[in-house]
Amino acid sequence: MRPLWKCPKCSREFANRNQEHSCGKYSVEDFLDGKTQKAIAIYRAFEELVFGLGSVRLAPAKTRVGFQARMIFAAVNRLSSDKLQAHVVLARRLESPRFTKIETISARNHVHHFVIESVDQLDDEVLAWLQEAYRVGLQQHLQSDSSPGFD
Repeated sequence: MRPLWKCPKCSREFANRNQEHSCGKYSVEDFLDGKTQKAIAIYRAFEELVFGLGSVRLAPAKTRVGFQARMIFAAVNRLSSDKLQAHVVLARRLESPRFTKIETISARNHVHHFVIESVDQLDDEVLAWLQEAYRVGLQQHLQSDSSPGFD
């Protein structure tokens, strides 16, 4: 695989050259500023689950925090006082009643949105989504003909 491209303005790295993005210096601390203890606890538990997958970089943007391997595979899109709204990118469309929306970007990129209202909801099902999404973030789905299940 080719090396990641680095934005000359903000130094963020991307799998695609000249990737469109919200260029700027953002931090997780800024994202969490003013949030409730409950919200921060849910975020930190989600972050810990993601970091347990392997090598992951934080990619905070203006309105969200992305989690990146080669590309962003998961993100916390919103954090209110009592819930975390997030998504994972999978190489297949996966049906679950826990998904609030599924967007098909391309044949091998499906964005699955979900809500977490307590740390207890970060269970084995969410972990399985994150594990599969992490492989997408590494772009392993582009190297295999059997991408949907990564068999």
